[in-house]
Amino acid sequence: MTNSTAWLDQPALQPGGALAPEKRGALGPFDVVPGRLVAGTSGVHHFVLAGTPGVTLQAKVATDLFEPVVIVIGPTGTRWDLSSRARAPDAGGGASPDDLILPVVGEYVLAVTSRENVTALRAVTTGEYRLTLLCDAPRKAPSVVPPPASSSSRSGRFGAWESEPR
Repeated sequence: MTNSTAWLDQPALQPGGALAPEKRGALGPFDVVPGRLVAGTSGVHHFVLAGTPGVTLQAKVATDLFEPVVIVIGPTGTRWDLSSRARAPDAGGGASPDDLILPVVGEYVLAVTSRENVTALRAVTTGEYRLTLLCDAPRKAPSVVPPPASSSSRSGRFGAWESEPR
């Protein structure tokens, strides 16, 4: 557990607490989900996703109303704070060192809230957001099986078979 996720252990996040989590549903790859935090009632939204090892995960939050905080909690309780890159534009081109590569199979919880809610340990933010989940399947390792041998030592330019002279 890192200091940036210590707030998840506070009594404010427990049932009846000021930041009680609200389960919003299941997420799948490339889902785009609208949400709305409401001061006094809805401080943290939880989304569930099924993860497999090697999948690269990015969670993007579009909002101009608050600074988003995005935490992923793995099946073993490990936590990753994706907040610093949740508002970053997607550069594409494969995994970067900052992407989360899921380590184990299981249910992952993605929590969305605001920096203000975390600081106050209660639901003080009201505002709409749009969550986009981006997932890339693990890349396949290159084949170590050699290509089949040519049936002729005189294969054509494109690897086509040519008959032997008589």
